[in-house]
Amino acid sequence: MNAKRIIRGGAVLVGLVLAGCGGPQTDESAAPELGNTEQGLQLITNTGFEAAPAGSYNYTVLTAGATTLTNWTIGGSIKVMHSTYKAPHAGTKSVDLNGVSAGSIEQTIPTVVGGGYTVKFYVSNSPGCTGVNRTATLTYGPSSASVSNTSAGWSLRTYVFNATSTTSLIKLESTAGGVSCGLAIDDITVDGP
Repeated sequence: MNAKRIIRGGAVLVGLVLAGCGGPQTDESAAPELGNTEQGLQLITNTGFEAAPAGSYNYTVLTAGATTLTNWTIGGSIKVMHSTYKAPHAGTKSVDLNGVSAGSIEQTIPTVVGGGYTVKFYVSNSPGCTGVNRTATLTYGPSSASVSNTSAGWSLRTYVFNATSTTSLIKLESTAGGVSCGLAIDDITVDGP
């Protein structure tokens, strides 16, 4: 008889355990969708700007129309900084969004409508700009954000969006006009479904 009680008790226990596995404990349907965080496909190419001109100086200034920064479209003027001039976050190069004046870099990536994407990159200030607030605008899919920094050290920035089209623009554009040092960028990635 004790064995029957144990078996019955076990069956009840198993039933209770399985009943608790049906899904989330709270109603998350009312929460705004900020993008899918379970991602794996990296969509940006030349993320650390390593496929760039070697140059013979500490940096190389590239202007609109230059094609030597592989897979990136350049607006205005930018600097590809070599590690002898500015220690990158990783690798041997990074980009200053101000070459001779304000500039931009951009890539258009394939996206899935409704898919969640995460944009990550590191920011720092270029040499000569330490302690000065430098700013840029990030365009990512249907959204945009202001990015600013005053530190010479690298810090990670993360932005999330849901695609509204089969292609999405990823663009960083300096808003620090009239100066030759701006926001430094390195290791930009976009992960998606």
